[in-house]
Amino acid sequence: MKANFWTTAALALMASSVVGCASRTAPFNEMDEASITVLRLQGQYTPTAVTPAAPTGGLPQLIPGLTVPPELQQMGQQALQGLQQALPGLIPPGLIPGQPQGAAPTVTTPPPLFKNTFVIGSSRQLANDSVDKDLRDQILDIFGDEDSFSADRGNCFSPGLGISMQRPNNPVPVDLLISLSCNQAVGDGFRWPYPANGFTGETRQKLTTIYQQLFGPVPPDA
Repeated sequence: MKANFWTTAALALMASSVVGCASRTAPFNEMDEASITVLRLQGQYTPTAVTPAAPTGGLPQLIPGLTVPPELQQMGQQALQGLQQALPGLIPPGLIPGQPQGAAPTVTTPPPLFKNTFVIGSSRQLANDSVDKDLRDQILDIFGDEDSFSADRGNCFSPGLGISMQRPNNPVPVDLLISLSCNQAVGDGFRWPYPANGFTGETRQKLTTIYQQLFGPVPPDA
């Protein structure tokens, strides 16, 4: 009798565990073994304008193919220098040899980006310890449940949080962009499974707590 009781209890526990994962909506029901990275985003990246290079120095060639004798070139350069001294700024930089050249091109390296658009301020890959496992379960339970979402969302979108999930046997990541300030999330790499993508009050509070636990206070535009 006791053996049957413990066997039944063990089977019930196993069944509840399996049902718990299976009850999440796809693709979040496939993420128990996925690598999950949470990213703090800092707005869209705007490339810096590049300063064009000034033309190289030398006298302009008025007639193509015409060779100017060196003594005439020297006289012309002296005349240009005298004119530049008399009327500063009249002659473009770089036209007179030996004068300071224009600004060199400015090459800027973009910061780390999420989805090639949003600046990554910092990130955290969730480990398998007890604290991170609890965070993983919270994230998967939120996005794996239709009841986490409502039609209540803002007419804006400025994501301050990103989540990237990489399954072991699937090269396509499941990515989420989360805007707490606009009360909504969008997905990339999968079809959004619910009719609404705005947060309920409870969902927004849970996501705010996750942000605070990982990155500190939530900025107003996150």
